[in-house]
Amino acid sequence: MPRKPRPLERVEGQLRDCSLIVIASEDRHAVKQYFERLDAKRVQFKVLPTDDGRSSPQALLTRLDAFKKEFDLGEEDQLWVCLDTDHWIAPDHIHNLSRVIRECKQKRFGVAVSRPCFELWIALHFDDAYKFNNDSCVDVVKFLRVRCSGYSKRNIGSLPLTTAMVCDAITRAKTADDGKEIPEAPGSQVYLLLTELQRREAIKLV
Repeated sequence: MPRKPRPLERVEGQLRDCSLIVIASEDRHAVKQYFERLDAKRVQFKVLPTDDGRSSPQALLTRLDAFKKEFDLGEEDQLWVCLDTDHWIAPDHIHNLSRVIRECKQKRFGVAVSRPCFELWIALHFDDAYKFNNDSCVDVVKFLRVRCSGYSKRNIGSLPLTTAMVCDAITRAKTADDGKEIPEAPGSQVYLLLTELQRREAIKLV
């Protein structure tokens, strides 16, 4: 059975040279809203959120596999998995997390791990990772609620994020990255995807 055309939105003047970045996420709202607010050129984002309760690392990988099988992707299109460590680093889960990360890399899927959760990436727009000295996503969310006055996963699109703050988040995340497959301290590899967008000149962060 032939694969379907890429699910690109029809934006005037973009379709011919537009690439697609597909992101499988544990989150239902935050990741989708964050990337939708980026002023991206020649790139469209397709976030595959968890809306069926299946948020395990394996479920995210399965979602990407299914998407790749269904659609006829181009050479410049990329698939990414956006993983939280959260409770997946518990002794009875960490083996599966490591296995999924390795399998993603074997399939040339991008991997962005946040410890403990995607909210840490948002927090890096405001402060350094070392300020968060434990694996509690609850503490990160508390920080965001103080700094952003009423933060919730559903209102990422309205956060007061500027280009300069995104640049700061990238710098802070790079500094905190220990190069490990699974970060051993609070931090986020989401900056890798932002850096890829910069390399393509798809977003301008100055």
